[in-house]
Amino acid sequence: MATLYEEVRAALRESNFKPRKSRGQNFLIHERVIDSIIRLLDLSAADEIIEIGPGLGFLTRRLLEHAGRVWAVEIDPLLVERLRDSALGTDTRLHLIQGDILQVSLAEILAGKKIKLAGNLPYNISTQVLFRIFEWREHFSSLVLMVQKEVADRIVSGPGTKNYGALSILCQVHGRITGKVSVSPEAFFPRPKVRSTVLKIELFPEARLETDQWPVLRNLVRAAFAQRRKTLGNALAAFSKHTRDTVEDFLRAQEIDPRRRGETLSVDEFIRLAHAAHGQFFFSADNEIRNAEH
Repeated sequence: MATLYEEVRAALRESNFKPRKSRGQNFLIHERVIDSIIRLLDLSAADEIIEIGPGLGFLTRRLLEHAGRVWAVEIDPLLVERLRDSALGTDTRLHLIQGDILQVSLAEILAGKKIKLAGNLPYNISTQVLFRIFEWREHFSSLVLMVQKEVADRIVSGPGTKNYGALSILCQVHGRITGKVSVSPEAFFPRPKVRSTVLKIELFPEARLETDQWPVLRNLVRAAFAQRRKTLGNALAAFSKHTRDTVEDFLRAQEIDPRRRGETLSVDEFIRLAHAAHGQFFFSADNEIRNAEH
């Protein structure tokens, strides 16, 4: 039986396709990593799953062995055509969708469902894809995602650590990290220059904020980390429509010392602030703090 590496090389020889760095086309060729992803997904025949970036279909065919239906979203038309012409293309449980995960409509797929999601997120848009997924969070039960190690380190970090920041909070507010697998560059073809990590995120059954409170949380978090050396009182006041004294009084009312720095606050404390700030404590518009850490 051919190895996945041999399958990739054969696929490249048989077609005009060349992996594009701009699309993060580094194909996973390590069977044990694929085994780990399947294990983390914990699939059953009743499960439906969305796969982001099926590529040459190596993970896809394993998903079809365990899940009831696979929705595969692929941006590259050549890869979509190849998948349709392959043995996978005859499986009626596989639904190929050509398009950008940041733009393709998920409404039809997700309507009335709660499904799982897996994907190897391109390094240059991994944060954008994560936030797009979280917009649809009520439709997902769990996520198993491969991201650049640096991004994974930020996602899983806790208060007081150097990697803790806006991305940590805006991911952990949605769910718990329940699985983590390190992946070396040798697991891909072509080899990337960075290490990767597979994360499993179990999403909370219910959102921890109301829909209209999410912008408040995003502004609080981004303002708190815009200048990490500032105290929380000064950092929030810089982006608030209120004076520093008013901001500090607000923080004290929530039993948070305004002299603390944003990096010391837990996710629960940020949520508490967002609840309290909604409707009475207004920050500047999102686009005014877009340069804060994501």
